[in-house]
Amino acid sequence: MFLNSSTGRIVSIIDHVITGSGLFDCFLGEVININDRYGAENQGYVMNIERNYVKISLLQGHESEIFTGDLLYRTCKAVQTKVGFNVLGSVITPLGFTLSDDSDVNTSTSIYDVISFDTFVDISTRSPSIVERCPVTRPFLTGITVVDCFIPIGCGQRELIIGDNNSGKTSFAVTCILNQKKSINGYYKIWRNFENNLKNGQRAGFTFTPCIYVSIGKKRSEIIRIRRVLITYGAYRYTCLVFSSCDDLAALQFIAPYAGATIGEWFRDRAYHALIVYDDLSQHAVSYRQISLLLRRPPGREAYPGDVFYVHSKLLERAAQLSKRRGGGSLTALPIIETRGGDVSGYVATNVISITDGQIFLSISLANRGIKPSVDIGLSVSRVGSKSQYNAMKAVTKKAKRDYALFKAYEGVVKVGHMDDTIKGFVIRGLQLISLFNQRLYQTHSLYRQLISLFAVSNGYLDSVNPKNVDMYFNIFFAGNFVGNYLENKSHISFFMNRKWMESLLIINSLDFVEKELSSILTSFNKLFVAHIQHRL
Repeated sequence: MFLNSSTGRIVSIIDHVITGSGLFDCFLGEVININDRYGAENQGYVMNIERNYVKISLLQGHESEIFTGDLLYRTCKAVQTKVGFNVLGSVITPLGFTLSDDSDVNTSTSIYDVISFDTFVDISTRSPSIVERCPVTRPFLTGITVVDCFIPIGCGQRELIIGDNNSGKTSFAVTCILNQKKSINGYYKIWRNFENNLKNGQRAGFTFTPCIYVSIGKKRSEIIRIRRVLITYGAYRYTCLVFSSCDDLAALQFIAPYAGATIGEWFRDRAYHALIVYDDLSQHAVSYRQISLLLRRPPGREAYPGDVFYVHSKLLERAAQLSKRRGGGSLTALPIIETRGGDVSGYVATNVISITDGQIFLSISLANRGIKPSVDIGLSVSRVGSKSQYNAMKAVTKKAKRDYALFKAYEGVVKVGHMDDTIKGFVIRGLQLISLFNQRLYQTHSLYRQLISLFAVSNGYLDSVNPKNVDMYFNIFFAGNFVGNYLENKSHISFFMNRKWMESLLIINSLDFVEKELSSILTSFNKLFVAHIQHRL
């Protein structure tokens, strides 16, 4: 049979890597259709182009159904995935196929089916240039007090989550997704405004944060658990789960994060502030190492190929805060890296640390002590820092950081036993901060609660409260009806009844305009708590 430059034949196939002849005009990353003798169409994509042969990594299909001599056909297309509103509220594969109800991972009908807006685009796109970006200044609120206070994240930032197995990395990332439910403003206006705004080329008249969770080489039971958590907390409707199983082909696992980044870029380019979680890039590097070794590429440190840094940097550079000329949207990336024995000096770990704008280190020892989220404040850092915080949060965290630093300095004195009153005050306030930073699994705190609780601890209003009771203190304090009924000054009730109004004011102002009233409320409630509640706990 005559073969032209757009067709070829399989010379050999070993471990899901096909060596083909012909295909002289193909390009790297091109999808190749494989016709086996049974008439089915399998797919692979070009990874290597050599003098007489091309190396194709199997993307979908079964190696047992492909034989030497089968035909190869060019598609003249790169790998593509589905983007658009329809991907939200669903579980999809990296190639954009929605997993059906009879799959092991069941998914409900997406609420965006009414819009029916989706399309397929290439997963390999260039990251925005310097001119198209602008500084990261808008805060990305995670709902985790220790992060929003000490390690703030900004929209468009790349913040690494790193830690050992079972240290809470996935739960941390899922909590960040759950907190974005609070950013929805007039969410259901999409039904009324979407069509008109699309015709006028404008953005829809509502605010929400689309989230993409990319699972790389995870168990199916894990993605089912995450999906159930998102449904339970009402976060599934604005989240897309890109799923590649641990038993999927290595090539499919390799392209999964690029598919997720493409979905996030689609929302970013339309002026939304999107979030993407890569869980995890350690497994992504392993899948790339597997492919590279099978392609006979020379291995380097820890048997990883030398370009694994480029692979991850090309991916993470796609997260950005765009300039106003480009619409002002952003894509915030939370890559996850798993370490062993707390060793952050591994090849992949150090690579990703140098690429990202900071890291949140989750310590297994803190988790074993019951401190959750187990964020090690000493090893964690955000290179954007207070530039991405509201003015009120900046003012409050200055005192909190000072108190925590003094606590770490005098923490060893506690073991000696004898402390003067000054040192004892530093230690108690530090223990109160640690208790304040403890949150239950998937619990998120609003900006309103974070600001007031940090203000109360750092200004000494809780000095007479046992550090173990700090969480209970604020749970009762923010139960507005209870506090309002027992405070001496009944005019303070309005302070609790208008929380959304108060939070919007705190975003653009500082605590100065409510400090007098807030001090009076905290003083009154502190007397009530110490006299009638604390001794019963």
